[in-house]
Amino acid sequence: MRRRIEFVPLFACCVLAAMCSGCQEQGPSGGGPVTFNRDLAPIVLATCAECHRPGASGPFPLLSYEDVKKHSTQIVEVTASGYMPPWKPDAGYGEFVGARRLQPEQVLAFEQWVVDGELEGDPVELPEPHWNSDWQLGKPDLVVQLQEPYMLAGGGIDVYRNFAIPLPVATRRYVEAVEFRTHNELVTHHAVVMLDPTGKARLHDERDDEPGFGGMEFGDAQGPDGHFIGWTPGKTPFRDPDLAWRLDPGTDLVVQLHMLPSGKPEEVQVSVGLFFTDRPPTRQSALLRLSSKILDIPPGAPDYAVADAYVLPVDVEVISVYPHAHYLGKRIAAFATLPDGTVQWLIRMSEWDFAWQDEYRYVRPVFLPKGTTLQVEFTFDNSAANPFNPRDPPVRVFYGRGSYDEMADLTLQVVPRSGGDRDILRWDHQRKWLAQEMEGLQTVLKAHPEQPDNHHTLAMLYQQTGRGEEALSHFAEALRLKPDYAEAHVNMGIALASRRDLPGAIEHLQRALAIKLDYVEAHFNLGLVLQMVGRTQEARRHLAIVVAQRPEMAGAIESRLARLAGSN
Repeated sequence: MRRRIEFVPLFACCVLAAMCSGCQEQGPSGGGPVTFNRDLAPIVLATCAECHRPGASGPFPLLSYEDVKKHSTQIVEVTASGYMPPWKPDAGYGEFVGARRLQPEQVLAFEQWVVDGELEGDPVELPEPHWNSDWQLGKPDLVVQLQEPYMLAGGGIDVYRNFAIPLPVATRRYVEAVEFRTHNELVTHHAVVMLDPTGKARLHDERDDEPGFGGMEFGDAQGPDGHFIGWTPGKTPFRDPDLAWRLDPGTDLVVQLHMLPSGKPEEVQVSVGLFFTDRPPTRQSALLRLSSKILDIPPGAPDYAVADAYVLPVDVEVISVYPHAHYLGKRIAAFATLPDGTVQWLIRMSEWDFAWQDEYRYVRPVFLPKGTTLQVEFTFDNSAANPFNPRDPPVRVFYGRGSYDEMADLTLQVVPRSGGDRDILRWDHQRKWLAQEMEGLQTVLKAHPEQPDNHHTLAMLYQQTGRGEEALSHFAEALRLKPDYAEAHVNMGIALASRRDLPGAIEHLQRALAIKLDYVEAHFNLGLVLQMVGRTQEARRHLAIVVAQRPEMAGAIESRLARLAGSN
């Protein structure tokens, strides 16, 4: 069982004694004793109510005078200690929007309020909340949710489930903000939101008896260009019309939920709010990821460290930074070394907390010239002294996507100077990303060699990078572990066809159709391979099935057949 950390209140008499040693006769405004409406409500609404309100992650609301008075002693204790409000970036290592760090005079205001008798004050001085609904950014232009709730079983450790949600958008729209809400924060570990213009994810969803479909892969779904949309505990939504992304009609939203069973069945429902703008974006961003996927943390290691670096091929402005690790995370430090040797801090977190992750947006974009070296360092604590360690006694921990595995990721959203620079950056970074993805899958399979999905994904990456023999080996292992893996049969067939093993390709494509008769990709590729071996009538029969299900592919099929005829 995972050990849980509980806050133990200090004795109130100790706190009050400390407060009285610095009692003041006037409130922070200089106009008499401290009151809730004038002095505390602006602080509470700006830094506490984001989480302490109905439907959010806080265990109780802090929206009214009555709410705050009820918890006044505890609030004084946790603000004085720095435990609350939770804000993990170290001061002086990056200036971020929405910092929840209290100033010393704000901490003293809570203390003085208790000393002064916890006065409510003049109702006229009570500020209005920053939101006009239960959404942090206000009422969305479009709200979608799972078509039906998912019932999470009580047993197990990690459950990954993908849900395709049709978006009722009739014309092209531009999205300036996304806000995610889970209706069961107890079991929702994190969420990733992707877009699928092909409809394949929805078909996959419909084939499953339960809502959604399992696995950690999205298939053809991708994030909006240059954007990462996700939710983790503590993540704050934001608006940025200059970096809005395009949403076309016919696109499905694909939500991947990572859920942690609680020991009893739990109903899971989520909502996604989209906020539109009428104008296209004025800037285009890209994502850079620095990470280590070769994590192999020995049991008992208190300071296991890994690092990564990347040299910028173009000038960029850094818009935001998103660090990520799991329970063993201890420290994260990211900085940039400019060509002249100057060091620019991007973020430092001396006390990583898995429960409080966020995408941190800079108050002012950080300019970094071409030739700058981006660096990140992660430190992990796999000792029994780590109160967040989910294993007691500690065990060997590898890289992986499960919450009891570990990750070391830092994602930067950057804006290059021009579209051409953006293309250069994406091409250059893609090579690094592919190499690290393959390293990660190799590490996962070292720990869990029995997982067919990971063998299949690694085979796909090997195929993409021209390592054909290794691709075939992992396709074969995926099929040994899961003989009815239709997608692996299709991709094995494609790989064999690319090596001119056409009989082998036909065999695997036919086996895929024996498992899943309406599998469009299998019909399409089998039709092409049959055409290549001169079995034209059979080829036409399979391709006709494709056109019947996907009429938009008719032109592409005829074009492909014409090219095949020309090459024979």
